[in-house]
Amino acid sequence: MTTIVRELKSIRPPLKWEPIQGKETTDFIDRKHSTSQIPKSALQDVVFEAQQVLGRCVNPRSPAQGSTGLVVGYVQSGKTISFTTLSALAHDNGFGLIILIAGTLQNLLIQTKKRLEEDLSLNGTGSTRPWLVADSPSLGTPEAKTLETHLKNWVNPNFPSHKRRVCFVIILKQHTRIKKLVKCLTSLDLSSIPTLVIDDESDQATPNTFAAKNRTTGSQKKSTNYREVLTLKEALPHHTYVQYTATPQANLLTAIDDALSPDFGELLKPGIGYVGGATIFKSHSKYAVTIPDLEASATPSTSSGPPATLVKAVRLFLLGACAAEVQHTNANSTMMVHPSQQTEPHNHYLQWLTELIASWRYISSNSALQDDFFNDFQVAYKDLEKTVFENLPTFTQLIENLPLVLQTVQVREVNSTGSGSAPISWSACEYWILVGGAKLDRGFTVEGLTVTYMTRPLATGNADNLQQRARFYGYKQKYLGYCRVYVRETVREAFERYVEHESDVHNCLDETRGQPLKAWVRRFKLHASMQPTRKSVIGIGLQDHLASGWFHPNIAHQADVVLNKKIYTDFLTTIQKYHQGLPAQQAHPELFIDKRNDSSPNIIYEAIPLKLIINDFLIKFNLNDVKDTSESTSLIYTLERLATQGSEFADIFIIGNLPQTRSVTSANKIQQVFSGKSPAGNVERAKLNYGGDRSFIAPERVTLHLREFNIRKSKTDQSFISNVPWYAIHIPENLEERYLLQTEVAK
Repeated sequence: MTTIVRELKSIRPPLKWEPIQGKETTDFIDRKHSTSQIPKSALQDVVFEAQQVLGRCVNPRSPAQGSTGLVVGYVQSGKTISFTTLSALAHDNGFGLIILIAGTLQNLLIQTKKRLEEDLSLNGTGSTRPWLVADSPSLGTPEAKTLETHLKNWVNPNFPSHKRRVCFVIILKQHTRIKKLVKCLTSLDLSSIPTLVIDDESDQATPNTFAAKNRTTGSQKKSTNYREVLTLKEALPHHTYVQYTATPQANLLTAIDDALSPDFGELLKPGIGYVGGATIFKSHSKYAVTIPDLEASATPSTSSGPPATLVKAVRLFLLGACAAEVQHTNANSTMMVHPSQQTEPHNHYLQWLTELIASWRYISSNSALQDDFFNDFQVAYKDLEKTVFENLPTFTQLIENLPLVLQTVQVREVNSTGSGSAPISWSACEYWILVGGAKLDRGFTVEGLTVTYMTRPLATGNADNLQQRARFYGYKQKYLGYCRVYVRETVREAFERYVEHESDVHNCLDETRGQPLKAWVRRFKLHASMQPTRKSVIGIGLQDHLASGWFHPNIAHQADVVLNKKIYTDFLTTIQKYHQGLPAQQAHPELFIDKRNDSSPNIIYEAIPLKLIINDFLIKFNLNDVKDTSESTSLIYTLERLATQGSEFADIFIIGNLPQTRSVTSANKIQQVFSGKSPAGNVERAKLNYGGDRSFIAPERVTLHLREFNIRKSKTDQSFISNVPWYAIHIPENLEERYLLQTEVAK
């Protein structure tokens, strides 16, 4: 206990208050360790993270007020255990009411409720059991009356403290359910009852789907779930609304003045053994396999049998199940097939897989057919050899168990209609092949998932929707070698790009940790093929900025030229301390052509620290044109990100040493800032006297051009502004990045 308190005190910026670990949290840790064998040290890490989250919430001992927070984890990384721990800590620290808004699907609510009941022993017996569970209370029902009684007892000074129960309300994220709960609470005085509201999968179905329209039209329309969540917040005088998600794009792009715009953000780090996109979709990954487009779009009417990659995937999955038999793991192994949101393709794959397993059951039991059939699994075995480096059973050992696995494995549909809607009894069978769509997306836990076959296309390209399909992430390090993810090429590329985007978002949140999140100017690194989230919920103005090619100010002569001249001169002095520059053609004759007699040669300073350029020149350089300033801000952000991601150096070119004369346009922009080739036109390289300003760039590094101009004051005034410092930045194609930048600042 002393260690945890000392660590909490060391957090900077400091927490609002320091939650203690009490009996409920300690009992939960002991219980979870006993049932799951998760090491206590790992569980204690979860507690420490949850203490930080709760320490950012409204202090239960402070005057009544409201707050909104955001907790960001990774897909399948333990968000449920985090908010379970948060609930136990809330109990230990004086919260009287906890409300869990547990997703949009009834099966997920049941799944979450069951875990909470087991982990927190919510349904324990005895008059002194400290919890009351209220499942979707509705006014006038016995459950609502019991909830009301316990909440009144909580604030009754004459009621014995040891008999007070923390009320734990679990509801579906559905506007009528939320509205019914609000009706149960509005007649009560809750100002003295500290409340914690947990919104699981908070980016889904909670944000206002009219946000974008409201921003452009000035209207104030509210979608149904969003409206009722706001009403719930208004009914709770003393509360913190904590949003949990692995895909926070919609939460972070809520309008800054929105009640659901987070006041603070916290990150959850996955524990030991977690496998995510950085592993599955790294360069040359052996775990990600491309499905050819023709196979991905196959149907029974276009194909005489199941796609070849599907057959390969099933073989690999079955060998993994055979390995589980050999090693007596006594754990589930599951293959997930995700063809589409629509149910018709589910039926196609269900038919293919059912018939395939049935035929293989027959063949594996027929001695006359066995040898050729078993040999077909050799390719899958060689594939496993590439990733299972230790303890891979021999091919013979696996094949000996194949008939048993084939007799055991179950193929079934998982969706929201018909027989597919029935819950899966994981204990009924060790090996499963599940075929489904949206129900296999967010929140659904697939036990022992090893092989995923997902022909579903990229569709809208919303980053958060794509990531939520990644049920194949999770704590899989122990059996990672048996895991494969089969996807279309475009989807594979999108997942690879998302890894960078996710890392950027987490880094930004980490940098702003403990600070007012409303003051953070949102900036997202995101490939041009994707959007962060559905457009309808974006309540913040965003500027699309492609960091590539050339940037230069257009109206530098209208800034403080005297100040910029000093900045320019001081910076030249600074870079000359690193090394003396050389004529560019002399340094790299294979790259640069500069044989001019009427101008001093362009001088190159190589490998100058990019952070030095940012801090000693770009940030200081004065610009007073709105467009120049906006683009410069975006450029500096881009270069800062590049500098922290491995692009540590840049090359600087001093373009001549005499000010060149330039005129201006009617909009007062400098005309033709770059000098072209000499002679002009389609001239072969050997005959060039000068390669042109734009040719003086570092092939794979950032380039900075520095020079001075004598600029005419305006199109009508032909007098000059002399010795105007000017610069240009070039970002090569290999460093190209696309950013979405917030255009509005919090008031």
